[in-house]
Amino acid sequence: MATSREYVAFALLGLFGTNAVPHLVKGITGQRHQTPAGEDSSAVANVVWGSANAAIAVGLGWRNRDAVTRGTLATAFGTGVLFAVSLASYWSEDE
Repeated sequence: MATSREYVAFALLGLFGTNAVPHLVKGITGQRHQTPAGEDSSAVANVVWGSANAAIAVGLGWRNRDAVTRGTLATAFGTGVLFAVSLASYWSEDE
């Protein structure tokens, strides 16, 4: 059975993994997008930031690989989906 620390780790995995996607997509397609380096960060900065987020997610998964259960995977997935929906709402122009 996973500990509360492991559930937190998988929730963070979901957040970092989800956050990697838009930065990698924007960067790979040559578009500027906001990163901690600035509101109008270059495509290269976005690829670097997205890769860092992906590396953190992978590191969390690797460090907690013995705690992979339906519950921890559901935590990572659910947190990722909630974060993705909140990002979609934030960036949406349909308001």
